[in-house]
Amino acid sequence: MVSRRVELSDVGRHLLVAGLWVAAFLLLSRYGARLVPVSLARNLSLQGYLTVLQLVTAALGIALSAVLLERPRDALGIASVPLPRALGLLLIGPAIYVVASYVAIYVALPTLLAEIAARGRQAVQESTGEFGRQLASSGLGLAIVWGVVVSPVAEELMFRGAVWSAVQSLVDFIRGRRTASDSAPSSADMPEGVIAPSATLYLASSVGAFFVTGGVATFASAGVFALMHADVPGGLGIVRWVSALGLGLATGFARHFGASLAAPILIHAAFNACALATTRRWLVTESFGQKLGVPILLSALAVGCLIAAAAVTFAFRARPGRAS
Repeated sequence: MVSRRVELSDVGRHLLVAGLWVAAFLLLSRYGARLVPVSLARNLSLQGYLTVLQLVTAALGIALSAVLLERPRDALGIASVPLPRALGLLLIGPAIYVVASYVAIYVALPTLLAEIAARGRQAVQESTGEFGRQLASSGLGLAIVWGVVVSPVAEELMFRGAVWSAVQSLVDFIRGRRTASDSAPSSADMPEGVIAPSATLYLASSVGAFFVTGGVATFASAGVFALMHADVPGGLGIVRWVSALGLGLATGFARHFGASLAAPILIHAAFNACALATTRRWLVTESFGQKLGVPILLSALAVGCLIAAAAVTFAFRARPGRAS
C-alpha cells in the first residue's frame, strides 16, 4: 500500500508540472504583452515577443520540474542521441511536413472552397491575420531563431516532455493497480486447447502493449498540441491544427520509441524549417510551382531525404561492432 501511495503522489507531481507549464504558457500568451515595457514593446516584433515568451515559459517549466519531480531529466527526456541518428531524424522531417500538409489540405478543402466562393481567394489568404503577415515579412534571422531553434525546443519540452510524461505516469499507475488487483486467470493458466495462440490474439496484445507503453501519452500530447495551434479561423485554421496534429503524432512516436527528447526536437526543427521555406516561397520557381499549397520541389526533396535517412540508418547499423 505504501508503494501505491508513492506512485500516486508521483503522478500528481507530474500532472501538476504539466498543468502549470501549459497554464503559464496560455496566460503569458494572452496577458504577457501587458508586462513588457512600452519602450521595448515598440521595437519588439511578434516573432521577437514569441521568442521571449517561449524562453520564459521553458525556464519556468524546467524550474518546476527540478523542484517537484524526483527525476526531472528522465521525465523530460533529456538525453543525447548519436550523430548518425540525429541526422536521420532531421532527414525525415521534410517527409512528415509534406504528408501532414497534404492531409491537412485534404481535410480543409471543402471549407476552403466554400470560403473562396463566398469571399474570394485574397480574403481567405488574409484570414491568418497579423501573425501570418508578420511571419511572412519578418527578418530572416529572427524567423529562423524562433521557428527552427527556440520554438521546437520550448514546445517539445512542454508537450513531449512534461505533458507526455504526465500522461504516461498516469497510465503506468493505472496499469500497476490493475496488475496488482487483477486475479483473473490468464491464457497461460487455461487448460490446453481452451485458448489457442492466434495472429489476432498476438495483434491485440501488441496493440495493447503499444498504447500502455506510450501510445496513450503520444495521442494525448498530440491532441493538446493541436488544440494549442487552433488559433486561426476558417479553412486555414483547419489546415493549421490538422498539420499540428500530424507533427504532434510524429514527435510523440519519436519520444515513445526513442526515449530522448532530442528526437522530437530534431523532427520539429526540420518541420518548421520546411514551413518557413513554404511561407517564404524559397522552393517555388517558374518551372516548379505548388500543388495544394506544397512546393513540388519540397515534395521531391522529401523523397530524397527519406532515401538519405534510410542510407544513413543502414550504414550506421552496419558498422562493425555496432549492436542492433
